[in-house]
Amino acid sequence: MSARRPSIVLITMAVILVAAAAVVRLVVAPNATKLPADTDQTVHYAGETTMLDVKALRSGDTAHVLRSGIPVTADRRVRVTSTHGDTAVIEDTMTVRAGEQSSPSSKTYAVDRASRKGVPPPASTSAENSRGALSSAFPPDAEQDDSYTYYDATTRSIVPVRYTGTARREGREVNVYEIEVSAPVKDPAVSKPLPTALPKRLFASLVPALDAKTRARLTPTVLAALPDPVPLTYLGQSTLVAYVDQRTGIAVDQTVSRRTVATTSVDGAPTPLLPVSVVTLQVTPESVQDLGDKATSAGRILTALTVLAPLAMVAVAAVLLLATFMLSRRRRAADEVTL
Repeated sequence: MSARRPSIVLITMAVILVAAAAVVRLVVAPNATKLPADTDQTVHYAGETTMLDVKALRSGDTAHVLRSGIPVTADRRVRVTSTHGDTAVIEDTMTVRAGEQSSPSSKTYAVDRASRKGVPPPASTSAENSRGALSSAFPPDAEQDDSYTYYDATTRSIVPVRYTGTARREGREVNVYEIEVSAPVKDPAVSKPLPTALPKRLFASLVPALDAKTRARLTPTVLAALPDPVPLTYLGQSTLVAYVDQRTGIAVDQTVSRRTVATTSVDGAPTPLLPVSVVTLQVTPESVQDLGDKATSAGRILTALTVLAPLAMVAVAAVLLLATFMLSRRRRAADEVTL
């Protein structure tokens, strides 16, 4: 009996290692891909903007009503403010700076820590209604298809995410996703600073500055039939392209184009007039490098947990079982010699 004790010990150790490999692969690794409770990341952007000059508008200076080519920078900070089981509450703040003007905008989301999709917020927590859609991040090992949707806070609408292929950023393989939004503005923070109507006289003075299609619709007869003042609504249009690390879900690079377009109703149909705000942004090279480094580090950890550690444990277990087999053969050979 004592001769078999080493074999029993080796088999027991092998079984423990295989079980541990399963736990690491099926439990520890999935937990490691969940959105960490201490997430706090800031990404920097640079670009340019076209802005409505309210003073020029009110004075009737239609030639200078839009100021274009203004350099802008932006900082986007995404941080987890609390976790509730598999739900994380995220504060997503974007601050755009043009000259001395600073425009901060902060939104709160409740997301599933694994899928990153919107979920009902915890009790007593107010959050955007982004249920089932992505808002601030992609999940690790994101699907290479069109199965995702995106929540746009400006229009409070959920739109499809289009997968367009793969690329490389900072030495990493990335999935490329494109998001397009065109819907009425519903965020009061965007619409409140904008005029809700214009005196007909001022509105008519803007017509020569509009595009040819709109000018053709706004004939003298149509202009005469418009109410005074002319009511305005706003359309939010966005195009986002995200370069998402295939392993970790980190958006290593991103381009953003946002337009707010003034519209009015002509013969019962909404008619776009002119953009009152246009912002184009791209992640700065420094932030792209930083995000690439983070993706590399996080990818190594995930690979270690999902592949290397389980394989190493199974390999050691196999060696132990082989050792058990060799000991058994030697014991049988020794028994035969004794007989």
